[in-house]
Amino acid sequence: MPYSAAEGKSAALAWYEEIRPRTVVDIGAGSGTYAHAVRARSPWKGRWTAIEAWEPYVARFGLDGLYNAVVVDDVGRLPASFYRVDLVIAGDVLEHMPRADAVRLLDRIRMYAGHLIVSVPVLHLDQGAVYGNPYETHVDHWTAEQMRSELGRSGTIRAECVGDVLGCFWWSAPAPDSP
Repeated sequence: MPYSAAEGKSAALAWYEEIRPRTVVDIGAGSGTYAHAVRARSPWKGRWTAIEAWEPYVARFGLDGLYNAVVVDDVGRLPASFYRVDLVIAGDVLEHMPRADAVRLLDRIRMYAGHLIVSVPVLHLDQGAVYGNPYETHVDHWTAEQMRSELGRSGTIRAECVGDVLGCFWWSAPAPDSP
């Protein structure tokens, strides 16, 4: 769905305020859930770029008025250097791609981003196309333990909030002087 459950959103907002990013990339922006939350409650705004694969969502949800920039493309086709930002948000998007593609995307993000906030369903939720958008189909499933393990391969999991439906994780890049 272009919308997502409320679980983990207040934690993600608190993490955002702690990070205070100057630059943010919101992958699979959908209805702009995270941008709306920040603009409504945080004094720290930053420069936001939305990546949305389904072009009709740009007009439907007014993404060009919500974000500083909107990129309509499949995240798998963007260069890794696109993620050279302070914060990447992958909010309820990784379940919409095959596991191998999601892992490749996470690897590319971790090459450049300072921080990453990931939200994924932690229970199996079947979902097909929504509003005619085939990118909304749930292709894979992650458990909290699988996401912990994946994010723990490099960098640090700074915090997590795992509920009944969603798991939300804050990952940070290794410090420049770490091995």
